[in-house]
Amino acid sequence: MNAVNNIEIMKGNQHEAVDVIDKRKKEDVYVSWESVRDQNPSEYIEKGYLDADEDVRLRTVAECCNCFGASYKGFQGSGAKHKFEEDTDVKRLKFYPNGEWDNRLTLDGNRFTEFHINSAENEKYVQSRITELNQKIALFSHEKTSSAKYEAIFKGLYRVNTEETLKTNKVIYDRISKIMPTYYPKTVLSPKVIAEAYDKKGYMVAHFYDVEVLDAFQQRYVTDYIYRMK
Repeated sequence: MNAVNNIEIMKGNQHEAVDVIDKRKKEDVYVSWESVRDQNPSEYIEKGYLDADEDVRLRTVAECCNCFGASYKGFQGSGAKHKFEEDTDVKRLKFYPNGEWDNRLTLDGNRFTEFHINSAENEKYVQSRITELNQKIALFSHEKTSSAKYEAIFKGLYRVNTEETLKTNKVIYDRISKIMPTYYPKTVLSPKVIAEAYDKKGYMVAHFYDVEVLDAFQQRYVTDYIYRMK
């Protein structure tokens, strides 16, 4: 199937999605996206993915979580569970002097460490993270920008390195993807997905609602990912 045919099929899918949306609106099941799209994450939710190489900057923990299907107005704490990927937590962490935590992020962004300076608390957290808590983290780094304000900068998807964690007694994570898919909240009517991108290990890094966004992604990542048309 050539590119022209693919585009025509996608256009047809978009028309079909419009019909479905109209039907659902009449059923009054979903909350209007217009009521929440003024929130900063909406740009990335509509795009269908976050890419650490695109310098994604958000302001709050709530905004970080909202990229992955939450609909928080405010939030206390450093993160929450991912609303769609059940094996993943979303966290905004500080990698500078921060009370009892001494977290570290490598300059290349490929590894980070969580460490509590209280040995008892650290031991408890290490055991909890490797035996009970989710092994994957969608990470945002809390950093001071040139405007002298702190922002949450997306770094990618990480997974606990159990061997290194047990060896160092610090929770160590390795980056497994710079790109992650974003999600509309389940209470919001979302457009129809027209395509998905997967890495070589089968992880879906992005899904697309718009032909132009898909085309730009494919041009940037020609051979890096496997594309599946819906």
